[in-house]
Amino acid sequence: MTTLPACTYPILDKEEALSSLPPEYGTDLMSTIASRVASDDQTIVALDDDPTGTQTVYDLPVLTEWSEATIDAEFARGTPAFYVMTNSRSLNPDEAADVNKVIAQRLLKAAQKYERRLSLISRSDSTLRGHYPLEIDVLADTLGGADGQIIIPFFAEGGRWTINDVHYVAEGDKLIPAAQTPFARDAAFGFT
Repeated sequence: MTTLPACTYPILDKEEALSSLPPEYGTDLMSTIASRVASDDQTIVALDDDPTGTQTVYDLPVLTEWSEATIDAEFARGTPAFYVMTNSRSLNPDEAADVNKVIAQRLLKAAQKYERRLSLISRSDSTLRGHYPLEIDVLADTLGGADGQIIIPFFAEGGRWTINDVHYVAEGDKLIPAAQTPFARDAAFGFT
């Protein structure tokens, strides 16, 4: 395997960089999305590999365990969307694979029991740490395929943006390339 040299990207002035971005999409789609989800026969489940992502979630249940009874109860309530906090990023790859397989099997069983379509989202770290693509592959294998994968390295609340194909982390009034931050030196999921 060839190791590529690390690239050095510039540190940006946060205010200047963010003001140069195109404006946010002008239409608020939340009511449209909520209406569509409420009138549909699907249940949307987001599996989150670390507790930091669920800290910005509101008005949705966040399950911290995934027993058959707990998952069944959410489907029985008719909950249109909920999170399952797996904390799989803290596990070794084999354990993370097992956790995702068990959860997917239980979600599929409950969806079939309550005649609901299952839409599954695997939410991971905005600095791209974690068991990717392992977890996605296990989920797709267990569920019989996947419609696609969207990788979105973005988390405004955590000060993380991707600009011109470089992922940045806000530190004060600067945007630092993620590869030049402590995230890149993570003992389990470091990167360059």
